[in-house]
Amino acid sequence: MRILLDDGTTEEYEDEPFSEGGQGRLYLSRDKKHVIKLYHQENRARLPALQKIMGELNVTRHDPSAASLFAWINGIVRRPSLGVRMLNVNRELPHRDLTWWFSPKTVKRLPEDMRGNWFDRTCVASEMARIAWKLHGVGLCHSDFSGANFLVNVARHRAVLIDLDNLVVPDVLPPAMLGTAEYMAPEIVAAYMRGQTDIRPSIQTDLHSLAVLIYQLLLMRHPLRGPKVHDPENAERDDQLAFGERALYTEDPNDRSNRPKDPFRGAWLLGEEVESLMRRAFTDGLRDPSRRPVAAMWRDALSRMADQHVPCVNPECEGKAFILLRDHPAVCPWCNTRITYPKQIPVLRLYSSVGQAGHFQQDKGRIVGWQSRTLHRWHAQSNFSEHEATRPEDRAPLVELQYDKRHGWVLYNIALDDLRVADVSLVRKVPLGTALPLREGQKWLLGAGNAARLALVTMQSV
Repeated sequence: MRILLDDGTTEEYEDEPFSEGGQGRLYLSRDKKHVIKLYHQENRARLPALQKIMGELNVTRHDPSAASLFAWINGIVRRPSLGVRMLNVNRELPHRDLTWWFSPKTVKRLPEDMRGNWFDRTCVASEMARIAWKLHGVGLCHSDFSGANFLVNVARHRAVLIDLDNLVVPDVLPPAMLGTAEYMAPEIVAAYMRGQTDIRPSIQTDLHSLAVLIYQLLLMRHPLRGPKVHDPENAERDDQLAFGERALYTEDPNDRSNRPKDPFRGAWLLGEEVESLMRRAFTDGLRDPSRRPVAAMWRDALSRMADQHVPCVNPECEGKAFILLRDHPAVCPWCNTRITYPKQIPVLRLYSSVGQAGHFQQDKGRIVGWQSRTLHRWHAQSNFSEHEATRPEDRAPLVELQYDKRHGWVLYNIALDDLRVADVSLVRKVPLGTALPLREGQKWLLGAGNAARLALVTMQSV
């Protein structure tokens, strides 16, 4: 099939679609480089909106570092019918839609080199939040965050957002669709049931969908789908009530009526900060959209959560990693295997400088020690975040935690100038290429200057 683009060029595509959705059919180019969507309905009134999305609202044009995060429109098809063109995200690295990772059964059907482990899932969840942050940061709403519209390769920590021809800009580009049922915000579902048309997709409704997807990816179940029945006579209405006006978090601290039978894997397994965001998103945020955590909160919290994982010692474990919780036994929630050695694990709590020199206050960083775990610039400096680390030198390891039977836990200085440690009343500088033991109560100053963080060492028994 030969197509004609808006700029007058022609390209060759396969004659048969490889996929079909509610809006159109998808075709792959003969050179495998691009994908086009040809709409079922020829609506030329969409052209100005599509041109605006491809041009002035194009996030990847203004921020090249975001190009790999989006399958952004890069052409408008005029013939054989109206459509859009985008890069084929599977050309160099295979991706599948996110729903493959929502169930243990479907995960097992994936190729092993795509599955990844539970730690890899946290990295993908953080990438999804980063994608939402990039989009919302320029005032754009996707309107249909769902498992089908995030293509991922969990093992490679890659996530790409697709279906970008339906973006919403308040007062400029109206929403073309309401979303996907189980990811739609409760206020949209409830309005739809009442026949209202004044409540439409927005950045705030995107934030509900994002929280649901992160919960599903990390815990393999829907946060609102529990045992509570709202309409025993009508399954469709029961779902509408469960996701709409009667939506109830399965882990609501004040109403246990939708809670699955124990034991179940809940958000407490994700650590205090992420569990707190989940509770906020699915309690206060269900009724008050302004209370929903924004994408940057999810991105940063999930990045910090990744610093708290430890590997499972059971080689047969499917999760392969879990979060070492504060004051909890080191037991893997996926296979119930306990870490028995080493007997203690160092935890570094990060503090940021405030006011005059030598004064610090605790921030949200908590790094659980494990063999070969490294600290980077975003750990050492309070004025630099991980998402800013776009250059290789910004991502280079500065210090490394190491363990052996004779010396126990040590901190090895790879490349951090002015690394110092205070142990009781003695303050020592740790030269490059040397290591010192980690001890309970030590304070490590991670560099010089007002932005340098302090790390307080506690030893957690397992």
